[in-house]
Amino acid sequence: MRKAVSVEKYIEKIKPVIRKTKFSQLKVDDLAKYMDISKVTLYKYFASKDDIIEQVVDYYMDYSKKADATANDDSVSFLERFQITFLQSLMCAVYISDLFLQDLKEFYPHHFENLSVALQNRNKNLQAFFESGMEQQIFNRLNAVLFMVQDDAVLRRFIEPSFSIQYDITLKQAIMDYYRMKQYQLLKPEYLKMIDDSHMEGKIVHILQTIS
Repeated sequence: MRKAVSVEKYIEKIKPVIRKTKFSQLKVDDLAKYMDISKVTLYKYFASKDDIIEQVVDYYMDYSKKADATANDDSVSFLERFQITFLQSLMCAVYISDLFLQDLKEFYPHHFENLSVALQNRNKNLQAFFESGMEQQIFNRLNAVLFMVQDDAVLRRFIEPSFSIQYDITLKQAIMDYYRMKQYQLLKPEYLKMIDDSHMEGKIVHILQTIS
């Protein structure tokens, strides 16, 4: 059990790196440096470089499955689930970057396929969640698929370094304003008054701090 916890800890340390640096171009020495451990210690937890990328993909797939469980958890209110799924979409856009996916597709196609399936399943569950909220008259009637595609496209664009410079807006402000726009798109007026956003800014800041 202790080993599993440590593996996750080391994956957390390299997540910010491999979102903007091709994993295929990193050497084991580089990965050990980013994990802040010796090469000898690295091999106590990972059998090889290929094992590291497998563990990273498994980590993202597990995250996607947890996201599925959240979307399907009827014990949590629709408003809270909307907030949680927004934060999950932000996490996916931040860490499962286009660069990471392109590198995975080219050099680790088996892992790319597995991760793609997990992300597709997440999208199906998200779609079902939004459509359920529409049926319950909590969400406005809209195209759930386009609502999700919008998140992926917009959040990935925000995270590009050129965005903040081009539009003279901080990343945090852009995401907070976009989150509020999503509320007005999705929630019926009576539910807009009920949503508690007191914790959202702190959670968004925490996600962004991990990549700063």
